[in-house]
Amino acid sequence: MSSAGTRPAPDVLKWIVPIEAVRRVGVLTALADEGDGAAVALGDVAAHHVRLRSDGLVPAFGAAPSGFVPWRQVRELDADIPATWVPAPAVMDVVGPLLEGVFGGSGSIAETPTFPVRIVADDGARLEWRATPHYLSGYRRRDAAVAARLLAHLVARADARILLSRPHEMLGRLAQILPKT
Repeated sequence: MSSAGTRPAPDVLKWIVPIEAVRRVGVLTALADEGDGAAVALGDVAAHHVRLRSDGLVPAFGAAPSGFVPWRQVRELDADIPATWVPAPAVMDVVGPLLEGVFGGSGSIAETPTFPVRIVADDGARLEWRATPHYLSGYRRRDAAVAARLLAHLVARADARILLSRPHEMLGRLAQILPKT
């Protein structure tokens, strides 16, 4: 206990939202190695997301992985990442519902929206996993396009997948080339 009499945050919080998930570029979040391997998460790491690791793809909910597809079996990988024309989606997620309430919109969402992440394996098998976006309004168009191009590049270039073992550095480089709006 600290001198103020409060207890430190329980380790349970680390399972819900990984503390290491600090660098994010649009839909992509860097995840440090905690035994499962370093990864770039596609989607909200506190909910449904797909971990892009140097050895393969892992669907996950929070910190709990739930499957695995090695890169050598991936022929195609794409995602319908929601995009918006709004330059600041976080602001739109706050202002949008307020305006909807003022002007009499429904203002309700039955369930948390997700977007599909589709995988086609070398044997022709098709998988579809779901990922939860960070923003209801979608991501900036450029951020969504960069993520889509990254997925295609990782499938096409086996040598590029090593970058996934250093996710903070990789997303740092992506952040440098994207506009700050």
